[in-house]
Amino acid sequence: MLAIEKILKERLEGIAVVICGSGLIAEYLNSPEGFNSTITCVVKPLTVAAIESILNIANNCEETATPEFAIHPLSTGKNWGYGSSLPIEGSKSNVILDLSSLDNITYFDKENGIVSLQPGVTQQQLFDYLHENNHPYMVPVTGAGPTTSILSNALERGYGITPIADHFTSVMSIKGFLADGSFYQSSLQCMSDMANGHNSECYVDKTFKWKHGPYLDGIFTQSGNMIVTEITLSLARVKPAFDSFYMRFFDKESFDNAYAVVKEIFQNLEGVVGSINLMDKRRVAAMVADNPQGCGNHKVMTDEQVDAISKHYDVPEWTLVGTVYGTHSVAKAAKSDIKKIARGKADQVLFSSDPLIKLGQVVTKKLSLAILDSAREQLDKLSAGMEVMQGKPSQVALPLAYWRNPRVRPDKSRLMNPAKDGCGLLWYAPLVPAKVSSMKAFIEMVRSITPKYNIEPMITFTNLSGISTDSTIPIVFDLENPQAVEDAHACLQALFDEGLKQGFIPYRLNIQQQLELNANSTFWKTAGKIAHALDPAGIISPARYNPYKP
Repeated sequence: MLAIEKILKERLEGIAVVICGSGLIAEYLNSPEGFNSTITCVVKPLTVAAIESILNIANNCEETATPEFAIHPLSTGKNWGYGSSLPIEGSKSNVILDLSSLDNITYFDKENGIVSLQPGVTQQQLFDYLHENNHPYMVPVTGAGPTTSILSNALERGYGITPIADHFTSVMSIKGFLADGSFYQSSLQCMSDMANGHNSECYVDKTFKWKHGPYLDGIFTQSGNMIVTEITLSLARVKPAFDSFYMRFFDKESFDNAYAVVKEIFQNLEGVVGSINLMDKRRVAAMVADNPQGCGNHKVMTDEQVDAISKHYDVPEWTLVGTVYGTHSVAKAAKSDIKKIARGKADQVLFSSDPLIKLGQVVTKKLSLAILDSAREQLDKLSAGMEVMQGKPSQVALPLAYWRNPRVRPDKSRLMNPAKDGCGLLWYAPLVPAKVSSMKAFIEMVRSITPKYNIEPMITFTNLSGISTDSTIPIVFDLENPQAVEDAHACLQALFDEGLKQGFIPYRLNIQQQLELNANSTFWKTAGKIAHALDPAGIISPARYNPYKP
């Protein structure tokens, strides 16, 4: 039999780069999660047409005497904490299809903010495009930072803190190749092509999400059912007025008050206020201070250390962060309403538009006094956070991954890459019932389980609406400490198992957890049958969110 690498190089010459050899593919094997996988080679298509060619090769292995292989598409491979660039291991050889070179913005409607883009388009690239062309729209940013793919986050059904928090909500259409090499596009586009010729410009396809008949685009998210080559997004317009608000709750028993404020804001101002983040003291402490235990120590901060950081940086028990978008009159009225809602509950309410904040930013920039260092650092982080809320990509959240990395320190003057820098990171990201009793039970569960494994209990709630809450728990560890790696994985499993018992269900799973899904449930049987009908030979990421084998 011919080697897979040899036949791919011969057949894809000029239309794709084929990367072989352990040294060259090493970067794809970097796993901050501590996972292991095998990769035969990496294919980087230079054109969309090259994807059809590699699918043709995979479908005709017998004719070319090539061993069977599975294709694992990735956009930029920066799925840190869930698997990064690694494929899910199966029975076939793994070929990574790196789509990062397909980085064109193929369409933009400046009147309505409709953009079509390829897999390699990053948050920063889209931001630069909008900024350079003076288009008043916001990038659907995430905490993963400027080098990550817009398309892949939307297909993973990710979310952020800009006005359209649920990113798949804004996906209007999807195009790509099915496993047999056929090209998929919507019924609207097909009708337009029949009337106007192949590849006609069908504007309504880019603006009407639901198309005709059964809604199919959803089966190409969190799956291996297609190699997606383009999505069309509806971007949120930059509003005339923007304000961000920060509330601080200092009492140890203040969670009830904090979440009561969240609920009331959504009940009265949903549509004006974006998603709201609620972070505990340890999470904020990790944002503003270095690890007092030392990055190489596999230990949890003591209460005394947390209190010392809190005293130095004035960190409360709970910090609430949200945004207001609208006209100037709407933003002004919303600010007044938010202050009323928080009165008697929050110990402090700050708005980014407050004169005191603006004065502090000016003073700390102009005066380089050591006494102002703490205030300067906090105001810098505040400014970075505000930029994210306005759709500007930022690395403000990435230093967290380096919390226990004794070899590489976070440096915002360069593009950070937790996988390349040898950070240890896993995510526990469950949906939590949006009720005070459930959320307090979740807090208690996290704080009781994580220290048993020497993992720092850092809690963030992202309130997507008044009825939907997700929590992100970062499991940060030293990747080169075998005990720390073992503890991190055991901690995630313990949170996962106990969380299921209490009704906390992850909305997103890493590549190992996907292998452990219940193949006998009606849901996964149905999803598996759809996958098998589209890809009977299991050519495209066959085990991705697919435990069922017909």
